Amino acid sequence: MSNNPSRLFKELWSKYQKSIYRYFRREFSSEVAEDLCQQTYLKLWEYIETLHNKNIFQQRAWLFTVAKNVRNDYLRYKSSHQQNFIWQELSEGDKLTELDLEKSLLIQKAMEELSKEDRELLGMAQYLTSNEIGEVLGISASAVRSRIQKAKHLLSENLKKYDIVM
Repeated sequence: MSNNPSRLFKELWSKYQKSIYRYFRREFSSEVAEDLCQQTYLKLWEYIETLHNKNIFQQRAWLFTVAKNVRNDYLRYKSSHQQNFIWQELSEGDKLTELDLEKSLLIQKAMEELSKEDRELLGMAQYLTSNEIGEVLGISASAVRSRIQKAKHLLSENLKKYDIVM
């Protein structure tokens, strides 16, 4: 762990940039994911001095908490402007076949039927351990594992309604 802010920033960037990008990319176009990554790392730079006394696991949890907040801010912004961002992002982003598009929209619909907390939890579970998620949410690791299991079950039930088996 480095005491030099610039060096610590570079270390955290090299270790977690791809994971942070994938966290955003699973939900947004590549362009939006890149923008949200940049916002996350701007926040990292703004608060880099506070991370010197944290171990690498605390730094990672802090960074993903910031990413989660950046995501939530973006979603609030989108909903407040009431635009159809799904279609906008698809037209800006990757070209999908009609079947892929239909399946993607049904999966998104199934995800949207979950609570906000369950969606966030499943997103974090792809990149953080139960202990790290527990630290972010202020709950025990066993509570995290229990909630993840429940959220996965609910998502599976939602997907079945749309004849999607994963």
